[in-house]
Amino acid sequence: MNKKRMFWVLLVVGVAVGMTVPAFAADTIKIGMIGPMTGPNAYYGTSMMRAAELAVDEINAKGGIKGMKIELYVEDDESTPVKAVNAAQRMITKNQILALVGHYNSSCTLASMAVTQKNKIPHLNPISTAIEITSQGNKYIFRNCATNPMQVRQLAEYVIANMKTPGKTNKVAILYELTDHGKGIMESFRDNMKTAPGFEVTDIEVYKPGDTDMIAQLTKIKGNQPDFLLFGGNLTEVAQSIRQAKEIGLKTQFLGLGSVSNDKFLELTGKENIEGMVNVSYFETTAKNPTAQTFIKNYWNRYKADPDMFAAAVYEAFYILENAIGKTGVSHASVSEWREALRDAIAGIKALPGVQGPTTFGPDGQADKEVLVMRWENGKRVIIYPKGA
Repeated sequence: MNKKRMFWVLLVVGVAVGMTVPAFAADTIKIGMIGPMTGPNAYYGTSMMRAAELAVDEINAKGGIKGMKIELYVEDDESTPVKAVNAAQRMITKNQILALVGHYNSSCTLASMAVTQKNKIPHLNPISTAIEITSQGNKYIFRNCATNPMQVRQLAEYVIANMKTPGKTNKVAILYELTDHGKGIMESFRDNMKTAPGFEVTDIEVYKPGDTDMIAQLTKIKGNQPDFLLFGGNLTEVAQSIRQAKEIGLKTQFLGLGSVSNDKFLELTGKENIEGMVNVSYFETTAKNPTAQTFIKNYWNRYKADPDMFAAAVYEAFYILENAIGKTGVSHASVSEWREALRDAIAGIKALPGVQGPTTFGPDGQADKEVLVMRWENGKRVIIYPKGA
């Protein structure tokens, strides 16, 4: 009997006796995380990795999820979209991950989420803030942090209500990085301030990621003597811009977003250069949230350092996955079926407690998150809004 005939005979016999393909069986729950472990944003990558490892170890120490342990895979995207895509593809094809957590940079998330969408992988984004991430109808992407417009709107509302100098036109300047992240901050803050009575946007200047000389842009801004200057970018370049602003004698009220709400920013700038600066944050160690205080204690015991807001966001993301995976169970016909069940479970999360406050995902996968407004005072970040947070 030739091989072709033998194949058909075996197939017919198998069907006749009710032969079935063995059900999918997983030994571990494979979760991937991608962030900037090296490169210009490696500081953030370290926070992400520490938080992920802490959360996974805590969950596994309790017996895992439905008796199954989490297996964590970490890749470096170097803040580069092409490398983000490659890392996501490797995790999907080589490691057969159930879900992905990442990235830091919005440009990296926007690039890799096309890969996770194509492969129907639940993708939890804890940090990237570009509005486009959750506005494209991708049902596999979820975000448990505030978008650029959410953050900027809440900062603008605070400035308008509490920091305006009455009886004059308050001039506003913006210095931002040429990325999806920076452009989103600029556009949102510009639009909020242009419509606010008593405010005028006089200067909008831009720089490229990695630039070290912003003197020309800052000199132009200084010429119009703004009352406020918003920095829309990442840690290193914003710190450099502030040092150079001080060097040329630019006196104004500095404003910032979440990227500057950490101790590394203080180290890079010096406390005298940022005294009185106001920025937003998703998370602070002084917050009274009991879930957050447990996380802060555990993080300190392990790393002898306080967690920043990026660590908090990643840590929360893994506990969101723990909750959702627990709802799906661990018996599925295939990993594809399991991923789809997990996607549905994440989408259904309502008021889940977390270190950044409760999480409820909207139909677009975006969580409605409130931010804190902070002020730098003598080298410390002080919560100025909401009161009693």
